Amino acid sequence: MSEVVSPTPLYHRVYAVMRERIVNGYYPENIPVPSEAELAESFAVSRITIRKAMEILAAEGLVTRMRGRGTFVTDRAQRTQLNRTVVSNVNGLFSYLNAVGESTRLRVISLDRGEAPPRIARLMGIAPDAEVVRSVRVRDLDGRPYSLSMAYLLPEIGAQIGQEELARTNMIDLVQRAGASVEQVEQVLTATLADEYAAQHLAIPIGSPLMRLIRVFVDARLGPFYAAEILYCADRYEYRVSLKREPGKDFLLHGTQPE
Repeated sequence: MSEVVSPTPLYHRVYAVMRERIVNGYYPENIPVPSEAELAESFAVSRITIRKAMEILAAEGLVTRMRGRGTFVTDRAQRTQLNRTVVSNVNGLFSYLNAVGESTRLRVISLDRGEAPPRIARLMGIAPDAEVVRSVRVRDLDGRPYSLSMAYLLPEIGAQIGQEELARTNMIDLVQRAGASVEQVEQVLTATLADEYAAQHLAIPIGSPLMRLIRVFVDARLGPFYAAEILYCADRYEYRVSLKREPGKDFLLHGTQPE
């Protein structure tokens, strides 16, 4: 599973990664999760280890096993009233992306066509089996992996992007060259754990803490046309926001709840 020595039992590390996948909508509710044999091969552990991890997930009520059908997800992370959108400026995001591009080096892992993960398909408003152009890239900073970026684009935009361009140009520049106009960007930042795929490309142990950033770019004509899922090593990424009070926009908090 990983050559890095860890005091945490293997089954618990598998459980932690699987739990993160489940609560973040990695697996669709109506399709069984991979079998014990498939997971054992993917995590490079024994089936007994996978079985122990799945037993913990079942005890938490996150999965249920149906004889003859497989194991299915039974729960999802719940949204709360605190998950509200903060409105900001698209130009500020573009400036940040340009700064990141100037200080890092890109490596293209893959560029192909296929289905987007169910959670990405929902965000883009497309059918689960709809074809998209997919790309995976790693950004290196100071000679070490800094981020793993997975992009999903509508074919009419993604088909115009080549692998050589991906290795030297920010995706936001490429999609605009392909004819898209970014009118709105939805962005969500969460914490997660490295699965076997992320661990391989970021050169970290499975189960390491990561920051996950998902951005959905919207065109007035195309609608959501590009979704990016970016994983950052938690010890190398800092998300900083400066908030300023607008003149004439004062308001009072209701009640006496603590800040």
